[in-house]
Amino acid sequence: MTPGLARGGERPGPASLAVIALVLGLGLYRFARTFADPDIWGYIASGRFYHDTGRIRQPDPFSYLTAGHEWLNFEWLFSVLAFRVFAAVGPPGLIVLKVAIGLLLLGTVYRFLCRQGLPAARAGILVLMVIQFLVPYFAIVRPHLVTYGFFVAVLLLLHALDRGDARWLYAAPPLFALWTVVELGRRWLEKERPAAPARPSMWAVVPLLVACVLVTGLNPWGYHLHPLLWRTALVPRPELLEWQPLYLASGEGVSYLLLVVVAGAGWRYSRRPRSLPVLGAVAACALLPLVAWRHVPIAVLAITVLAGEHIGDAWERWSSARPGRSSAPSAAVERVLAATAMAGAVLFVLLAVPRFGCIVIDPPSALGQPVRAVGLLRASGISGNLAIDFDWGLYAMYHVAPAIKISMDGRRETAYDDRVYDQNLDFKFGQGDWEALLREHDTQLALVRRLHPPDNLLRLKPGWTLLYEDPLAALFGRADLPSLERIRATPPPSVPYDGAGLCMP
Repeated sequence: MTPGLARGGERPGPASLAVIALVLGLGLYRFARTFADPDIWGYIASGRFYHDTGRIRQPDPFSYLTAGHEWLNFEWLFSVLAFRVFAAVGPPGLIVLKVAIGLLLLGTVYRFLCRQGLPAARAGILVLMVIQFLVPYFAIVRPHLVTYGFFVAVLLLLHALDRGDARWLYAAPPLFALWTVVELGRRWLEKERPAAPARPSMWAVVPLLVACVLVTGLNPWGYHLHPLLWRTALVPRPELLEWQPLYLASGEGVSYLLLVVVAGAGWRYSRRPRSLPVLGAVAACALLPLVAWRHVPIAVLAITVLAGEHIGDAWERWSSARPGRSSAPSAAVERVLAATAMAGAVLFVLLAVPRFGCIVIDPPSALGQPVRAVGLLRASGISGNLAIDFDWGLYAMYHVAPAIKISMDGRRETAYDDRVYDQNLDFKFGQGDWEALLREHDTQLALVRRLHPPDNLLRLKPGWTLLYEDPLAALFGRADLPSLERIRATPPPSVPYDGAGLCMP
């Protein structure tokens, strides 16, 4: 066995421990840097609302356009968790939660690769590749962090079932039904193969598949949530970058293509048994980034877990075939390398510590939040209905709701119908009947991007007046609004207009 290799139930050797310490140290350092994505304010605001009211299912309290309709928040549990952590220890607690999920994910993948026979160094290199792809998605605090963890759990179940190991078979229903679908496909494709490995009886697989479907109804909205999830998965989002296909000519796109090529070569030249249904699952996941950029981590994790052993075996096959291949390093060299790796791990930990103190409001990554303008509204103490840019709604939701209700925010189809959403888009881009949002609803205030179409149109619209402006935002009010003078008399807070360099909230 390769020195330092941890396989099966064996205790990891010093080299393996040093490698994983270095990899996790790097993951800690890279994942600790955190930016205030607009959604974080929405999760904390909704979690605070659930905590204060003690109920999940109830009319939407944040928008004046929902007319009291129920908000189907399928991320409610994460919202409650985020609020509880934030209320207890502030932003550092959210960073710790995020980093802990990331390190658990990396450690699980590394341990799995080692158990498949990869030497510690090669398993570490594959995990370093995973880190590189995950960093942009771990720079923010969102429920997708939990999704990645459960997705890896499903991949591990799928791999175990593919190897005929049914010990964890009954853990599937609470996770996902994908592995059973793949197992049924495998049985259909390999039904004529007498040498197929032993696998659980169909009398166990089919009832579990049914159970996997049925348990999805265990949520506050029951099976009424399924149509919304289907619509959420398929609805086009041309205005959101993360829902656009991965741009293959970009740095991330080229890196991803190289990974797919390496995985394909590994699968082709591996000497290990290869499963056609598992290959189908990997291929399906590998195509997801071509649908939406946000699916890159799903694809990378699927490739690493399900094709990692084949990459490692092809790597070993190529390495052993090279002429003049050097012998394994001596024990003394291994000790030096292990010590160096541990020193690197300690250095990464020390460099990561300062990053736990702040979730940074960074205008480029947070799309530029109207910190000073919203601070003015909050300081004025007024109430009313505010038309607001889609990207600013969640920030305003946290800071001024429920006194000020907003027109639109990132909850999109979970809270708003298509007509309302289209009206907000027309208002944002100053197109079509852009005034419908003002005319058909009791809109009293409008916070828009400076020098964008609605800013210019509102300056020309009779009955509306400019109350405040800075380089990012312009605040307008209806001329007959009683609280106009109160807003004008309130001094704007002494903070950067876009929050640059501040820590959330």
